[in-house]
Amino acid sequence: MIRFGKSPLERQIAFAIRKWWFDKTLPAKINAEVDKWHTSQPPNTASPIIREEPVDPELQTGESQKLGGPMSLHAPWRRD
Repeated sequence: MIRFGKSPLERQIAFAIRKWWFDKTLPAKINAEVDKWHTSQPPNTASPIIREEPVDPELQTGESQKLGGPMSLHAPWRRD
């Protein structure tokens, strides 16, 4: 009998080899794309502005004075 194509065992072996090669090379491809993305991002040079104010005894009474005064965190590109 004449057969055309591959036997089921040959197809399974070829599929297993392709799957193994894909799984083996995928992490390197993903890492390369992640590195490329990180290098394409603009540098992060601006740090946040943290403002701490002293305790106001009229507003903070008792034990709450131990926590300190009000604090606020601002983006450096936003003008208050």
